[in-house]
Amino acid sequence: MAEPDKPNVLRYREEGFLTRTDGQRFDGYREYDFVLHESPASIELLFRDPLSFGNRYVMLHFGEDADEGLCARDIHPCGDDFYHHCMIWRDANHFETKIKITGPKKDHFLHSIYRRKSGT
Repeated sequence: MAEPDKPNVLRYREEGFLTRTDGQRFDGYREYDFVLHESPASIELLFRDPLSFGNRYVMLHFGEDADEGLCARDIHPCGDDFYHHCMIWRDANHFETKIKITGPKKDHFLHSIYRRKSGT
């Protein structure tokens, strides 16, 4: 959702749930502000949750063309672990995020695909 008084900011919210193998379910969400910067060309992601409100998650810098499209990257330290974030634009209606999380406590890979709804 864009804010009229902040045309370079896009508010983003993702929500979902995790169901463990023992049947326990945990609901969760994360909100970010995507702040577009012109010089240098980059997208800054700021946390919106009460604990980390306004803190930077990553500053994704452009300038690298991946084989699969335009790419912007940064690394977010989280304690002793690191989130290697890459955002890739395939075309005007499709982008992806690839996040490799490494460290002594975490070893994950998150791959999200975003597509514009038809007719928008």
